[in-house]
Order: sequence, then structure tokens, then C-alpha cells
Amino acid sequence: MIILLDENIPEAESYFSRFVEKNGGELRFKAGREIVAADVRDVDALIVRSVSKVDKSLLESSPVKFVGSCTIGMDHIDTAYLDQRGIVHSNAAACNANSVVEYVFAALAQLNCDWQGKRLGIIGMGNVGSALYKRASKLGIECIGYDPLIEQDRYPILTSLEEVLTADIVSMHAPLTRTGPYPSYKMIGQAEIARLKPGAVLLNCGRGDCLDNRALLERINNESDLLTVLDVWQDEPNLHADVLAAVDIATPHIAGYSYDGKVTGTRMIAERLSEFLSLDWINLRGLRQEPELVSGLAADSVFEFLRQLIPSCYDISQDDKNLREAMQTQSDNFAKAFDALRKNYPKRREFFHYRLAEVDGLTEKEKQRLEQSLAALGFSQ
Repeated sequence: MIILLDENIPEAESYFSRFVEKNGGELRFKAGREIVAADVRDVDALIVRSVSKVDKSLLESSPVKFVGSCTIGMDHIDTAYLDQRGIVHSNAAACNANSVVEYVFAALAQLNCDWQGKRLGIIGMGNVGSALYKRASKLGIECIGYDPLIEQDRYPILTSLEEVLTADIVSMHAPLTRTGPYPSYKMIGQAEIARLKPGAVLLNCGRGDCLDNRALLERINNESDLLTVLDVWQDEPNLHADVLAAVDIATPHIAGYSYDGKVTGTRMIAERLSEFLSLDWINLRGLRQEPELVSGLAADSVFEFLRQLIPSCYDISQDDKNLREAMQTQSDNFAKAFDALRKNYPKRREFFHYRLAEVDGLTEKEKQRLEQSLAALGFSQ
């Protein structure tokens, strides 16, 4: 069996070597954006991430029988064509949902936006959006959500897009669709952006083409009354320098790039391939490590504690700095620099990997509220 894998899939050899050890063959690795038809002419299984376009032009002359994407999305895969060919396909739904949720709170902490007392609007209530809703609700945040593609009684917070756009914080997690009754391509355009209240926070951690970047830039340039966080971009990886310069936090499509989330995605696709091949799955998950203690923090409010704690575990400002520096120093070859930032992304652990060692400066009542907030955010207790 020959398996071709995106070279940036973490722990890929650990999880997929057993298939060739058991059945013979080989593992091959290549940069996902560079995979072409010639690479899959003798390949049995193709394992990719979101940067690889998998369609007829890639697979027409190949014997590929299984396509797995170690990501939550599937808009980079022509599933209709794969179904027509009888090619089994799978994605790692929800593998990085927790990572994206933590990114949202890291961004809010960086913006010094105390979420208590704020109203959170969520666009897209799939795996990520619903995970954000559950986490935010545990923190006592009022939530409203919009998703016309699911049953409207699935969550009590579902309402209209117009209502969601009135929230203090609007977080986008919609998949990219261009057809159907509710296409999401540029779903947040000039008219929708005009509905955002002055001082609102807008985050896009879903798909770049769901947000009209030029319309957003026009609002920022004309009114300068929004706080904006973009992790995904139109025309990615060929970002527009003026849009990048205008937003408050800019990152290179890494919201879901926690090490824990990526490894979960790898494991999930290995499990699906095992099922496809009717093999017994060997659980390769290691023992959970003891959480790292975070100490030396002192503040006089719960939010101030969290505003110090979160960047000590995940410093989103460094991702922002790296992307802006790449645009300044490598503008002639920025697309390659953008991909390099993702390929060489440092190991980022999720909040469960950390535990607050001590608390100074809070009353007993505030300490209890802090403990509740830490538990809601997913920190180890």
C-alpha cells in the first residue's frame, strides 16, 4: 500500500507507518500545496490538509481509493466527484474545535476585551461554533447564533443574521459554500458590516471568503470604530497588505493549529483508514502529561488574572507579529512566507496542559469565580 501524506501533518509517520508495515508499501510525503496529479498516479490513499485541492484534475488518472483530510473542513475536496468514482473520503470533524475556541479567548484577552457582560454573536453553529457557544455559556456570556443550515430548534440561541450582527462580539465560523439557498461566499459584505455596532469586535476564524475583506477595510478606513481579528483571508495565501495592516490582530490561518488538535486530526483519519481497510485499530494516544504550573501572576480582578494567564499559555501577539514581519520583509514572495509560518508553527498546547499555581490579590468570592472561569476555559484544576 502506498500512502501519500502532506508533510506537515503532525505525528503522521507514527500513526500511518503501521499500514505499510502490515501490508507492505511505503509512506510518501510532500508539501500539501504542491501535490499534483503526477504524485498520485500509483497512490492508494491520499492524506491531506486544507491547502490541497482534491478534485478530478488531481485524481482522474490515479488509483486512489481513500482520501482523508486531517482538518475539520471539506470545501477543498470535491466530494461529489469522489462519490462518483467510489472513492471513500473522510475529514476530522471537530478535531481542532477546542483550539479555535481558545484562539477566540486569546484574541479577546489580547484586545483587553472583558467578555463578562458582553453579548456574543456566533455565525455558523457547526462543530466550532457550537463548541464556542458551550464554552462561552459556562463563562456566563450571553450568546446568540445564526446558522440556516441546521435545524432551528437545535440550539435555543438561534436567531437571524441581522440580530447576531448587533452583538458586542461577532465570531465567524461558517464553512465556505457558493451554491444552495444560503451560500456563505462573502456572506458578510458591505451591508452586513454596516450593521456592526461601534466598538464591536469582529473575528473571522472560519473561511476567508465568507467575509468581504475590501468592505471591511472600507469600514475600518472610514470609521475606525471596530476591533478586528482575522485568521483567515480572501485570496489566501496571497494576502492584501492593506487589509493586513488595518486589522487589530492578524494571524496566518492558525486558529486551529494547537498541537493537541492537530494530532487528534491525524489520529481520527488513521482510525477512518483502519475502518476502510477492516483493520483493528491500535490506540497510539500517549498518557496525558501532568499540567504545567503557571505562577507569579497577581491582579485585582478575575479578568485581569485571565488576561495575564492566557498569553502566558498562548501568546497570540507573537503570531500577529510574525505575520506582519513576513509581509514587511518578504512581500515579494509573501505566499511562500505565509505557508512557511504555518509549516513551521511552534508547538502550541491547549489550556488543559496548564494549571494556575497560586492566586494573589483576589477576595475569596473572586477566587471562587476565577476557579469557575478557569474550569470553563478548560484549564487543569
